[in-house]
Amino acid sequence: MTDTKVRFGILLPTREAIMSGRSDPSSLFQLAEHAEALGYDSVWVGDSLTARPRIDALTTLAAVGARTGRVRLGTAIFLAALRTPIMLAYQLASLDWMTAGRIDLGIGYGRPKEPAAEHEFEILGLDPSARMKMSEELVQIMRRLWRENDASYAGKFTRFEHVTIEPKPVQPDGVPIWLASNNVEPGLRRVARLGDGWLNNIKSPEVYRECWDKIRGYAADGKRDPNSIHPAIYFTLAAGGKEAVVEGQTFLAQYYNRSYEAVANAMLCVTGSWDEVIDWMERYVEAGARTVVLRFAARDQLGTLDACAEALNRRGLLG
Repeated sequence: MTDTKVRFGILLPTREAIMSGRSDPSSLFQLAEHAEALGYDSVWVGDSLTARPRIDALTTLAAVGARTGRVRLGTAIFLAALRTPIMLAYQLASLDWMTAGRIDLGIGYGRPKEPAAEHEFEILGLDPSARMKMSEELVQIMRRLWRENDASYAGKFTRFEHVTIEPKPVQPDGVPIWLASNNVEPGLRRVARLGDGWLNNIKSPEVYRECWDKIRGYAADGKRDPNSIHPAIYFTLAAGGKEAVVEGQTFLAQYYNRSYEAVANAMLCVTGSWDEVIDWMERYVEAGARTVVLRFAARDQLGTLDACAEALNRRGLLG
């Protein structure tokens, strides 16, 4: 591990709340509050409209923000292109104001050529093939509205004149925008050009390092300070004894409605003892990651949160 502080966040299971049929949000609130008390740095929520139904991301962060005072509140990831940019800028600015400047917006794009993901765009009258360009334009618009009054913009998808958004975000330059990309060249260049942070679930620490080196190089080529981009890793885990690992694999198979082997082939999923799992985390940190967003593949989220905190504290990593 390096001497630079590593931040640990947790993903709130907003989809599992739908899958389980629960109508009580207290478990989500309890998880967020307990994560803050244990010394985690952030809590995160996912986003989907119809492909993988869940509790709305921004609504959840507003509720969690009212029950916490320190942890940062992020999206991992948010399908921003499903929203109109002026309204989204307004919502995020208000959310940042209400939470005293704790919001991070992690933007993703949905899986290409996945029918359920593309259907989300189609039912809103949007072209899924344009989602990347729409997202880039949306980032530019929101930053302008957060930093300027009487703003105007003329783009391919959105045009407006003389717009002022109030309140402005508490954070001076606006809400930090983290962009998702695995080992995809246009995505890495996009992070270097537009991202305040980088989100991914790259399966290999070695490939992670290669991608991070590329992002830093592209940023420098574009006259950006590479150190202004915060690198993260989205880390799905099932840790503990054999029973916990088997439960985690079953959990992920049910979540994605496919075999665990197919899930693990498509994304980063780490299983094993807590020491084995944390060893994997450390390899990503050594490759450059500075935030680890932990997603627990477990039914008992609160118990896993405690076990993870205990394991991280044994290694001197948390708090």
